[in-house]
Amino acid sequence: MLQKIIRFIGLFAIVVIGTYFLHKTISNQAFSAQNIDTTKLSYFLNAGFTLVFTITIIFLSNKYKDQIGFIFLAGSFVKTGIFLAIIKLGNIEIDKNVFVDFFIPYAVCLILEVYYVSRILKSYK
Repeated sequence: MLQKIIRFIGLFAIVVIGTYFLHKTISNQAFSAQNIDTTKLSYFLNAGFTLVFTITIIFLSNKYKDQIGFIFLAGSFVKTGIFLAIIKLGNIEIDKNVFVDFFIPYAVCLILEVYYVSRILKSYK
């Protein structure tokens, strides 16, 4: 189990850090008035939720192997709800730049979550 967690964290760190620097570089060139704080917040929150959520699924996978899909759906619902609450409570105006700043890290983290959870589910066949 520890080996699975270390492998996931390694893959996750490489992809998310690489995506962050690529996103930051492209945004700085494309948009002159880039809000880097929104980008950092989005990557930090998405990365944190994804790490905690996926590591929790790895720990629960042996005991609740039939419910992993439902746990994944519930976690995704909670993550989306928290982001919407942060946007609403923070009075963040959602223009296309802010949407891109939140959507890119969300999509990257979601792809990694789906990939890893599908590997866990495939291992139980």
